[in-house]
Amino acid sequence: MRDVRPQLVGPLRGGSISCADGGVTAASPQIALDLSLTEDLQSWKGEADASVASLVAGTVRADRLGLLAKFEGTAAATRIDVDADTARVRGADFAAGTVSIDARGVVGSAAPKLDGQIRFARASGSAAMRRALMNSVGSLAETPLGPLATKASVALSRMLADIGGSANFTLGGEANLARIDLIAPQLASASGARFTGSPDSRISYVYGAAEPAVLAAGRWSFGGGDLPAGSLSLDRRGDGSITGIANLDPYQASGARLALAPVRFSGDRTGLLRVATRAELSGPLAGGRIERLNIPLNGFVAPTGALALDGGCSRVSAGRITVSGFQLGQSAIDLCSRPGAPLLSAGPGGLRGYIRIPGINLRGTNGRSPFAVTSGPANFDLTAMRWSLALADFRLGEGESLTRFSAQTIAGRATAQGMVGELVGANGKIGAVPLKMNEIAGVWRLADGALTLNGGLQLTDAAPEARFAPLVSGDATLRFANGVIDAKAGFSERQTGTKILDTIIRHRMADGSGSADLLVKELRFDERFQPDQLTSLALGVVANVEGSIVGDGRIDWAADGVTSRGTFATADASLAAAFGPVSGLTSTLTFDDLIGLRSAPGQIAKIKEINPGIPVLDGEIEYQLLGDNRVRVEGGSWPFAGGQLLLHPTTLDFGAEQTRRLSFDIVGVDAAVFLQSFGFDNINATGKFDGTLPVEFSGLGGRIVEGRIDSREGGGTLAYVGELSNRNLGVIANFAFGALRSLKYDDLTIILNGDLDGEMVTDIRFGGVGQGEGAARNFLTNAVASIPLVFNVKITAPFRQLLTSAKGFYDPSLLIEQNLPALMRAQEEAEAAEKARSAPVQPPESEPMR
Repeated sequence: MRDVRPQLVGPLRGGSISCADGGVTAASPQIALDLSLTEDLQSWKGEADASVASLVAGTVRADRLGLLAKFEGTAAATRIDVDADTARVRGADFAAGTVSIDARGVVGSAAPKLDGQIRFARASGSAAMRRALMNSVGSLAETPLGPLATKASVALSRMLADIGGSANFTLGGEANLARIDLIAPQLASASGARFTGSPDSRISYVYGAAEPAVLAAGRWSFGGGDLPAGSLSLDRRGDGSITGIANLDPYQASGARLALAPVRFSGDRTGLLRVATRAELSGPLAGGRIERLNIPLNGFVAPTGALALDGGCSRVSAGRITVSGFQLGQSAIDLCSRPGAPLLSAGPGGLRGYIRIPGINLRGTNGRSPFAVTSGPANFDLTAMRWSLALADFRLGEGESLTRFSAQTIAGRATAQGMVGELVGANGKIGAVPLKMNEIAGVWRLADGALTLNGGLQLTDAAPEARFAPLVSGDATLRFANGVIDAKAGFSERQTGTKILDTIIRHRMADGSGSADLLVKELRFDERFQPDQLTSLALGVVANVEGSIVGDGRIDWAADGVTSRGTFATADASLAAAFGPVSGLTSTLTFDDLIGLRSAPGQIAKIKEINPGIPVLDGEIEYQLLGDNRVRVEGGSWPFAGGQLLLHPTTLDFGAEQTRRLSFDIVGVDAAVFLQSFGFDNINATGKFDGTLPVEFSGLGGRIVEGRIDSREGGGTLAYVGELSNRNLGVIANFAFGALRSLKYDDLTIILNGDLDGEMVTDIRFGGVGQGEGAARNFLTNAVASIPLVFNVKITAPFRQLLTSAKGFYDPSLLIEQNLPALMRAQEEAEAAEKARSAPVQPPESEPMR
């Protein structure tokens, strides 16, 4: 063809057009084409008016796409002018009401070069994306960033609900690389948010390389719609280096505030950006508040968005911190990295770093009480989310009300269920409560705002002279939440493992008040466990205890002091005391001051039997515990041989090595009943007696000092009504015994001095003695009947054996029963010794010899 220009005019329509791989599909395409070609078909010009009902490219879909294009050129280079509009574009997480593009440029065998403008309106993020954006800040709720992040995420979600904008753009490439620049971008949302770039500002995206990169230069301003406001300026030089500065207005929300010093940027052609600023942050912190937290932020931002803070040591300070009633004034700590390593880094690989705090020394107040927190080195491994704290020490209050907790090591790690860790070598003491907690160890957990601890500890007395032996617990639990400590533990005696009591403790940090409930379900004393194994106060007081104690107590403490109370009881217990064995002891003891071992007055102890040598049955003692190991005996009484045995009021001090004194009154004792109670069946007696027995005790021994028993007016009689055990007394002896086997006396006095467990000296004085009924009468008795006689008798013997010895004078079977086993053993030993002496020196086998 010569001088002919082929021309194609007319519409083209189709059902659909798809790429071979199905990645792009156009539905109902149509095009009105006006194309004119040169006669050699090597150049062309024309215009096209095209549309599709829908266009799908991967996850992006566009409805009603229209395109008006003008073009002119050759296969090597064709100039195009494009005006495209679509009614609706949507993807997996976004949608736009309208999108339009005006572009001009050249396409051909070389990389395309285009410039133009893109505009969109009524764009929005998906509802799911906006919800996820708001939910993503939940982990910051208890931090100063929480309110700020919540406000910003809500504002960003509102911005993404309806947003429009425009930007000029250029598209170019070389070889396998392509680059698109957005110039002077403008964004505006129905929420009031805006983002505006200066005419020379541009944001570039380079793709086709191994690592795509985003580059920026120019000046931008942003803010509105409750988003942070400020400006950003970046300058890029010809060598690829960049410098910049960002200025942000302080951002506030619900009492939280973040202020950043001007953020300075610098970088090189590698894309590594140097960032330097300082943040000042105020806001809520774990139920409290932090004011003016000052954090240096110096480091690098990589093209991938990864951030690394400078290594070395950085000081973090705060103007004031208030948490759970605790308030710290101006304070600071140093955060140090490993040599040559960044302090921390954050990026696609997560958070990494190893931070060391050389030591902690913080001072503050809790209400009106001072407190201090100190420690040795602390280490934080951000990669593994583990940390440890050595030689931690916490002190609250001062003087007698000081509460202290310290630990050799506290370690922790992050898990899906919260922070967990171990506590080793801890000890503590709560205020004026005279108890110390030692050897605390266990596993702790911090989750849902609550700190819990499960482990063991030892409980000891804080008094200079311990009132009880160390108690141990292997099942202690503790929970700290909302400023309140709740703890439970069961305690046992350390050596034998005997269960002593269960405790329930609550302590409120805000005002330093709290309580401890103590429950003794049944503490049994037997041959395996005795009171002196629990408390040294029992030494020298009681021994060989058989019985059990039940009861409960409560200790309350507050800033103004400690109070305690309790009720404990025992029933039918037996024991050995200084004044002799006790059985059938039953008492309920109510304490006004449990810690000080002080009781209310009028405590009653009922005793079936006390036997200091003479059994005393069914008695009752009224007493009061005064504290400091002192007991006020308010009185006591026992029925005794037809009369009474009464105990005088006195105070006994068991806290010092000293003699303790008791005084007993004998009132109206019937001689006949007295003798019958001891089995003196061969003696009859009449008369009533009164007296006083002063008793001194030291250790587990006692003695009577100047005890005196007197017969009442009218006297009485003594008569032997049994048979003589020895018929061969002789005439005179039988004559005398018959005359004196029944005596009548006007007065009788017994004086007792000596040890209850040793020699007792007994002086007996009979006055106005005469023959009684049944005595043999003869000329001698008739001759002396009118003479008043006085008998003075002194007996020295072990007190507990005295009555037995007297009975043995007329009943030898008693002595035989007591002494026969010892006599038989002695006989056997003597026979064995005699046999040994009669054995030959040389054995028979060696005889005879020459």
